Amino acid sequence: MKYVLIAIGLIIIILGLVTCPQAQPAEELPGYPVLRVVDGDTFICEMEGIDTRIRLIGVDTPESVHPNKEVEYFAIEASNFLKKLLEGEKVFFEYDATNNSTGHKDRYGRTLAYAYRSRDSLFINAEIIKQGYGHAYTSYPFQYMENFLKYERDARVQQVGLWAELESGESGEPTENDTVMVYFTPSTKKYHRQSCRYVTEKSTAIPKSEAIAKGMEACKICSP
Repeated sequence: MKYVLIAIGLIIIILGLVTCPQAQPAEELPGYPVLRVVDGDTFICEMEGIDTRIRLIGVDTPESVHPNKEVEYFAIEASNFLKKLLEGEKVFFEYDATNNSTGHKDRYGRTLAYAYRSRDSLFINAEIIKQGYGHAYTSYPFQYMENFLKYERDARVQQVGLWAELESGESGEPTENDTVMVYFTPSTKKYHRQSCRYVTEKSTAIPKSEAIAKGMEACKICSP
């Protein structure tokens, strides 16, 4: 009887191994193959058989290939970082409703998009800012602006990437400009006090130091 039970047990184990589904690796999401990285915020991929130039939304990296500008500080590093993320990869895209009217194109004919790496869904636009290889580009509104500004702020505090050599004052402590919050509206180059008449529900709050770093000007009405 004992041997019968052992035999039955072995049969059950064998059947379990045969019939139980085996764990499968995560399937890569469909996407478009990346052909070439142009610079830190632009790359070319193949979409429906056409070489398509993609400009990442909400990101601004130092210029490395601008025809009228010299190579800027940290531009080569930013370009190499994007190559590291995308060379040999596929990507899929998300678009922003604010660009519907232009067919999701900028004035140079580039496709404006949020890019995700197909094999792991890494959010490329955000990763560039998180790792300190670019700024949040606030000249135009976009849905992830608040998130991207936070990622930039965190990168500055952690002193990573292009922020590695920056310090908050000689002591390393936050300066007054780091703690004072001002407000700006995308598409403008001025920042304001919260009480200023130019501040609207679409305005975004950032530390005064960030507004200055982005080249914004202080409002002459409210003098923030």
